Amino acid sequence: MPADLDTAKYVSFVTYKKDGSPVATPVWVVPFEGGYAFTTEPNAFKVKRLRNDARATLTVCNMRGAIAEGATVHIGAAVILDEADAQRVDALIRRKYFIGYRMIGVIALLKKIAGKGSSAGDAAIKVTLS
Repeated sequence: MPADLDTAKYVSFVTYKKDGSPVATPVWVVPFEGGYAFTTEPNAFKVKRLRNDARATLTVCNMRGAIAEGATVHIGAAVILDEADAQRVDALIRRKYFIGYRMIGVIALLKKIAGKGSSAGDAAIKVTLS
């Protein structure tokens, strides 16, 4: 398991559209069963893209997704995890990103109260590196 991903606060997760063009999204990531995993909304576009193409890359980035020059691009394949594994990944994310996780939870609650949030549960994606 690459040390840069193990210690990264943010990772650029790249998936591919049907036309082959890449789409990068910064995510929080944790080591999970021989790969790296993160949570997302079940109806997120990255989930939809994975249903068509399992190729994915992970690269250490900052919170806005900017990648430092010379950063290693890790190539792999991604899968959508089942609900039980998604809950396990969520617990690991909660532990690693304690303060940020709580802040996002408050924001999501406020959006839900305002009628602008989703009540959908979390999904999780795991990337196994090549």
